[in-house]
Amino acid sequence: MIPILFKADASDFSTYGIGPLPDTVFCEVTEERNGAYECVLKYPTSGRNYPELHNERIVKVKPNDTAADQAFRIYRITTPINGIVTVYAQHISYDLSGIPAPLRESTSTPPQFAVEQEFENAPISHRFTFRTDYTEPKPFSVDRPKSLRAMLGGSEGSLMNLWGGEFEWDNYRVIHHRGRGVNAGVVIEYGKNLTKLEHDADAGEIYTDLLPYAVSTAGDGTETVITLREQLLPIVAENTARRKTLIRDFTDSFSYGTAVTEEMLRERAVKYLQNNPLGVETLTLTVAFEPLWKQPEYAAVLERVSLCDTVTVRHSELGISVHTKVIKTVYDTLSEKYVSVTLGSAKANLMKTVSDTAERAEEAAAKIDRLPNLMSSAISQATKQITGQNGGYVVLHSGSNGQPYELLILDKPTVEEAVNVWRWNVAGLGFSSHGYNGPFETAVTADGQIVADFITSGTLVANIIKAGTLSSQDGSSYWNLDTGEVVLRAYATVSSVEEANERIDEINGQKMYRLVITSSNGNIFKNGAIQTTLSAVVYSWDKNITDTLDPNQFLWTRVSDDPVSDREWNDRHYGGTKTVEITKDDVYVRATFFCDLIDTTTRQSLL
Repeated sequence: MIPILFKADASDFSTYGIGPLPDTVFCEVTEERNGAYECVLKYPTSGRNYPELHNERIVKVKPNDTAADQAFRIYRITTPINGIVTVYAQHISYDLSGIPAPLRESTSTPPQFAVEQEFENAPISHRFTFRTDYTEPKPFSVDRPKSLRAMLGGSEGSLMNLWGGEFEWDNYRVIHHRGRGVNAGVVIEYGKNLTKLEHDADAGEIYTDLLPYAVSTAGDGTETVITLREQLLPIVAENTARRKTLIRDFTDSFSYGTAVTEEMLRERAVKYLQNNPLGVETLTLTVAFEPLWKQPEYAAVLERVSLCDTVTVRHSELGISVHTKVIKTVYDTLSEKYVSVTLGSAKANLMKTVSDTAERAEEAAAKIDRLPNLMSSAISQATKQITGQNGGYVVLHSGSNGQPYELLILDKPTVEEAVNVWRWNVAGLGFSSHGYNGPFETAVTADGQIVADFITSGTLVANIIKAGTLSSQDGSSYWNLDTGEVVLRAYATVSSVEEANERIDEINGQKMYRLVITSSNGNIFKNGAIQTTLSAVVYSWDKNITDTLDPNQFLWTRVSDDPVSDREWNDRHYGGTKTVEITKDDVYVRATFFCDLIDTTTRQSLL
């Protein structure tokens, strides 16, 4: 599909809006289960509608194989690189993040009625509608200011928190399902349609117990470590062979000066366990596959995949056969084909994302509350050190003209004996623990530079850091705080580069062959009425290379209940053709046909 551009206030996406974007060179849509839903588009500055690309405008694209075209609002356009700009857009449903949800008292109500009231009474008019298949009433309230989107998937008391479920975002329609997706019996299998598979089994975050603690600071500065009476909170972890405890400090979850109690700590720890599944192994499969439903011979199969569908993935050589759920899709809207499909355990969702954000915000606020106290503590400590000292020697260096040019503070009577030295002159002020000539570990120089091993006990205390660019000394790695651009340079030895190049050449020299047999007249026949042509199509990775291969590389075989007849048939099709004609004479009751790709010299299979 060619993306179509619309004005920022568009509500009808059935037209061509401002106009199509036929010059688009790249367009991918990523959607996660109860998570992110974004579009990334690359467009040339020479394109017909480049001058029309602006933030807040809307692009309509095809997000997957099954959904209707969706609207995505542009929020960022990069500066041109090689005449190409990158356009970032979020699904139109993110507009809900800018609409306040009216406050409401807790009442037991069905979710349909509750959300409709929130949508209708919002202080900002909008076009969004809501539908859910949940009917059971539950106590639902909005007791603090939040957006409509946070109300749907916030932390405490949100729609998802109370009822669970899975969201579907259909332009201005919000659909809340008990279970989004279907199980249509779709099979993604190596040798059939599977082209790529990555298997990720992450056991690094499996714990059997949580030991929470917090440090409570009294008004006089006295610190008390708060733990639970039972010490450990158990975590269900059936797949662990040993006990493994996560020890976590919750101090920053409370404002400075709060008298943290055991009950407060337990509540915070339990909430943390609810939002972080620490007791299970995270299993994730990322696959790419050919959409066979687009091929005429598979038209009747309709093996289309959508987010939250349940599918089967098989790879016999790797010993993988799983029945699992689609949790993330990346879709190439230009070619109308999935780039990748992620299956398994969702690592993030709307509920958890918002909840984690809220938790991080609370912790950040707590840290900010602590800043004045940290600064006060640092000043107090420095004051004690400086005012509590006796002794030392002051030496004034003068030039030949009798004018003093340097002030020294020493721990010994003479410069030659002194180990700890403060040296102050027109170039700056510095301290050395190695004598008069340094090196000076702590210094303030005349050109404005500050040198220090530690600032306030190893922590830079600041709630605002103003800087244009944070850069490495040679400038090769940097973080531009104004644009958000991050560049990290990695260096390698000559030998490592050579090894990498050799490995790249080795990989490039390898061919991953995949052979698909197609039928010109379908796959189901009645007895005595069989007439079709079987064609072997060979792919190297994702490229069709059939025409480049020698016909003698194709070895056809038949397997039926008549082994003698099979041998005769196989001898006739020993090699030399990429297609075979199948008639009623080739099939009696039942027969299965195979094709192998071989090396003509060794007669060994290349598959």
